[in-house]
Amino acid sequence: MKTTPISSQSISTAMQLTVSNAQTEITKLQTEAVTGTYADVGLELGTRTSTSLDYTRESSRLQSIMDANSIAEQRMDASQLAMENMSASAQSLLNSVIALSGNTDASSLSVAKTTAMSTLENFVSYSNTAVNGEYLFSGINTDAQTLPDTFITDIAADFNAQFTTQFPDPSAVTADDMKTFLADYQDSFDWPSWTGASDTTMSSRISTSETVSTSVSANADGFKSLVLAGVISSQLVNSGLSASALAVVNDATTSLAGSAISGIDTQRSKIGLSQERVEKANTYMSSQKTIIDTQLTNLVGVDTYEASTRLTTLLNQVETSYSITSKIQGLSLVNYL
Repeated sequence: MKTTPISSQSISTAMQLTVSNAQTEITKLQTEAVTGTYADVGLELGTRTSTSLDYTRESSRLQSIMDANSIAEQRMDASQLAMENMSASAQSLLNSVIALSGNTDASSLSVAKTTAMSTLENFVSYSNTAVNGEYLFSGINTDAQTLPDTFITDIAADFNAQFTTQFPDPSAVTADDMKTFLADYQDSFDWPSWTGASDTTMSSRISTSETVSTSVSANADGFKSLVLAGVISSQLVNSGLSASALAVVNDATTSLAGSAISGIDTQRSKIGLSQERVEKANTYMSSQKTIIDTQLTNLVGVDTYEASTRLTTLLNQVETSYSITSKIQGLSLVNYL
């Protein structure tokens, strides 16, 4: 009978190889237990890897659009708030003019002038609203301030230069004179030249097939009417006009303030429609993404409980192997001599 000797070194080497393989498997299982997907998708899926890549790419694309939509929604929300305040300011101007209604005492005229000036100041402030460094009412010129800081001073000076050139004595202006002047002024008023805005508004792709306008240009007629109402009233209502000329000014202000409210609210409605379309697009894409992610999970997903159980078992085995290897390496004939 022949016996084959087995050295403790060979046993130890075999143990070390087992531990090395186990550690590789442990790394793989740790990844799978945490991510819930295969550690090496290509190895596990083989020719089906391209399918998983298609799912991943489409899911990322949908998420990217929804992320962009959140920025557009932020821009539209801020625009809505600013326009709501502009419309309210125009309504305050309209109310003050209606309340004046033929009243020519100095106190009432002073209050009306203050209200008109406040309307202009509020408009400039809201027009220059910016979100993430982009001016909301500058159209596609998002890096350009909508109105300069000196706008009120500049436009008042321009208006007064035109008015005083024709009428050095305000008290001598007749109702017909005022009608003609205001008609000519409104016809020649080049509103876009006063702003840094573009007529073209911002557009955003809100889904794989939809694009909507997600901003407002201050060059729109409603904003122009508000500026005209504020300038005309603030510069003329307390300038010493006759009662008949003042009545013409108040009629013009009333008409312009009403047009401003209507025009601004129209812009609010347009943005509201865009907000609704974005919301619907997000709902659709979210559902679509959920379906794709489910398909992807079914393709590359692993049972995390099973992976954790196998991981625990392997860790115990490695611990045992370490213990056995340590004991084998401690064996020596010296201990028996």
